[in-house]
Amino acid sequence: MPHYILKRIMLMIPVLLAVSVISFIIIQLPPGDFLSNRMAKLLLEEDTPAIEEEIAALRQEYGLDKPAVVRYFKWMGGLLRGDMGRSFLYRRPVNTLIWERLALTMTISICSILLSWLIAFPVGIYSATHQYSFFDYVATMLGFVGISVPAFLLALLMMFGAY
Repeated sequence: MPHYILKRIMLMIPVLLAVSVISFIIIQLPPGDFLSNRMAKLLLEEDTPAIEEEIAALRQEYGLDKPAVVRYFKWMGGLLRGDMGRSFLYRRPVNTLIWERLALTMTISICSILLSWLIAFPVGIYSATHQYSFFDYVATMLGFVGISVPAFLLALLMMFGAY
């Protein structure tokens, strides 16, 4: 068993490397970069001429003036150190953005699990103690509907009902 686990871990390394290269290439595929798109958007909104020195300074600050291979290795080095860089859009470290959203996601997940347990356990106990009653059939039917309806459809219906 330890040999199998070691083999799987060793196979994981080239797979993660290939996924990182493919992800980086996909991110680099669209024409232009974030700064050129941002400056074009600002020019359309404000009608002020873009300052070339400012654009060049931002390109140098974010490393967009370097070749793609250098940017990839810099990106991978940051990932290996746990630094995911800075968000262009929010101008904040990506780590803090992820942790903020992860905390909210975990809170919502834990609350939904607790709510489902608070509903499911009493209904299950009642259905088990009152087999073949009307409420047992209703609870069973609602359980089957809840399992068979896709979550995104149920969310859309709930959003539609809320408005």
